[in-house]
Amino acid sequence: MSARALQEARAQLVALRNDELERVALSAGAVAASLAATVFYQPLALPLLVGGLTLGALGVGSMWRRWDLVDRLADDREAYVIPTVRSYAARDARMDRRLEYASMARSWARHPDPAPDSRIAQVAEQLEGLACELEAADLDLDPESALACRRLLTDPTVSPLLDEAASRDDLERCIARIRAGFEPRG
Repeated sequence: MSARALQEARAQLVALRNDELERVALSAGAVAASLAATVFYQPLALPLLVGGLTLGALGVGSMWRRWDLVDRLADDREAYVIPTVRSYAARDARMDRRLEYASMARSWARHPDPAPDSRIAQVAEQLEGLACELEAADLDLDPESALACRRLLTDPTVSPLLDEAASRDDLERCIARIRAGFEPRG
């Protein structure tokens, strides 16, 4: 990602955040005015309510577009210079999330779902090793690898674990990339 693209992404995130806040604030104001209009001037109540709800829906749309942009940027390590992107990925590296992922990985290693899958059975040891490393409090996991771990275990659009058409080699490479993100703490 070029410096210019990073700058544009940062500006787009700021614009979406401002848009989100403005629309939600205006929405709240319009709904409050609608409630007041029921007492003081009833013909305005319904238009203000409809306007407030519409602005609220537009605010939710801005929130969604912002989240989607952050999620896409999190796949690019260079975008981690943007604090929002870094914090988004870093939350997956927290110990509480790591313990959840360890439980999921262990579950896949022991009971492939929905039916026995030979690819998963063949990488059960690697999944168990990943689970152990995720649980190890003396290891840090870099945010990019933590995000890759979440996607491996939960995202059917990109996970070789959840895509039956993906090869065993794809699955092994993905697990190895995640495990390479561990470092001794301190």
